[in-house]
Amino acid sequence: MARPREFDPDVAMDKAMTLFWDVGYEEASLAELLQAMEITKGSFYKAFHDKQSIYLASLDRYNDKVVSGTVAFLSDKANGTGRIRILGLFGKVAEAIEEDGDRLGCFLCNALVDKAAEGGEAEAKLQAMVHRLENAFFKALTDDAELEEAVAREIARGILSAYFGLRVLGRAGLSAQMAADCIRQVEWLLEKAK
Repeated sequence: MARPREFDPDVAMDKAMTLFWDVGYEEASLAELLQAMEITKGSFYKAFHDKQSIYLASLDRYNDKVVSGTVAFLSDKANGTGRIRILGLFGKVAEAIEEDGDRLGCFLCNALVDKAAEGGEAEAKLQAMVHRLENAFFKALTDDAELEEAVAREIARGILSAYFGLRVLGRAGLSAQMAADCIRQVEWLLEKAK
C-alpha cells in the first residue's frame, strides 16, 4: 500500500511559484526549492519529477490564478466601461506598488525576461499568457467603441506594454509619480479609442 503524501501539493506549488517569481529559474537551486516547498528530495521527485516540470507547473498556476483574474476583471462589465476597467486595473497595480512596494512585480514579466528566449514549452506558455492579456485589453477597448481591428489591436498592445512597464518598474521600486505618469499615458491611448 502506498504511503500518503506528507505535504499539500497546492501549498508546495505556491511556495515553488513564489521562489521562481522572486529569483527566476536559473537562480532557484534544487536545495532552495526543497527548502521553500518544505519537502524532501524523494517527495519532490515523486510528485514533480524535476525542476523544469515544477517551473512549467508554476507558470500554469500563475496563469490560472493571476492572469485569469486579470482577464476576468477586464472582461466584467459590472466593473464599468472598458475604459474604466482598464484604468481600474492600472489603479490597482499603482496602489499595490504604493502600499507595499510590490517588489515581486509580475511573475509573467520576470519569466519573459528569464526564460522566453530559450524557446520550448516555457516560451509557448509565456506567449499564450501575453496574448490572453492583449486580447483582454482589446476586448475591453472594443466594448466601448467600434474601432477598426488593426487600430484596436495597436492600442491594446500599447496598453499591454504600459502594463508590463508599470509592473517591472514596481519591482524596481517605482515612485508614485512614475506610476501616475504611466496611467496618464494609458489615458492618452484610451483617448485614441474614442
